[in-house]
Amino acid sequence: MKIMALKIYADTLKAYREGVPKLLDVFDQLRITGSFFFGMGREGTGSAVSKVFGEGKEIVESAPGILRDAHHRGQDCGIYGWNPKEWETRLDKLKDTTLEADIKRAAECFARTTGRRADGFAAPGFRVNYMSLRIEDEVHFRYCSDTLGFYPFRPKLSWKVFDTPQIPSTFPPLEAVLRRASESESRARLSELDGSIQVGLNVLPASAAAAINPHIYGPFCEFLLRSQQEGVKFISLNTAAESVASSALPLCEVVGARAFGMSREMALQSKG
Repeated sequence: MKIMALKIYADTLKAYREGVPKLLDVFDQLRITGSFFFGMGREGTGSAVSKVFGEGKEIVESAPGILRDAHHRGQDCGIYGWNPKEWETRLDKLKDTTLEADIKRAAECFARTTGRRADGFAAPGFRVNYMSLRIEDEVHFRYCSDTLGFYPFRPKLSWKVFDTPQIPSTFPPLEAVLRRASESESRARLSELDGSIQVGLNVLPASAAAAINPHIYGPFCEFLLRSQQEGVKFISLNTAAESVASSALPLCEVVGARAFGMSREMALQSKG
């Protein structure tokens, strides 16, 4: 059976306040359960100036009801870092103590907003390091989706094996697939994506901002409906995590490489 998990992340105020509600309505209409990852802290730019002066507006705390609504509608809800743009652009420059405090602060903010702890975590920009993986273990997330890869695994970085299962994205981010595409080009590229869905678990990452892009939103909704009609089963990453035993997962090295025209390295699952 072909199985699809949609990994939706909201790392800006606009994606959170405008994109997430539209996607929640679409998922309700199609009876799809996906996984939404919410950027905690500030929107920011990730620049040193933004960090010093605290620029950027609060994402979730600007309208906490949106996160609560996603949870109440039965969607899998997780964390997309603290100050996600800073994580994405400056991860290698963050002190270990800062990174530890940020991940734990994000987990506390999520729990305070929803009344429950987060099961999942996704690293902004697919960027990880030794410390981020170590703290994910300490916080005891059920799963993380930090990487791009092929199948669920336990991550290994240098000499250290980590316990928290990784459920990697198996497709490039939707915004990379549809970069600079017109509405008709988006339809054509998503039709090509149909043919790439494999038997087993597929994970498609997408920014919630896709829902507010007129060239992407319509074709994406059509893609979801078409996939359903062709027998693709949609599940959440949490459901996928429940079906695997961490101890039985293969150990795979996490390596850094540039992909999809990105200027920064992303975390990739290595098969060997």
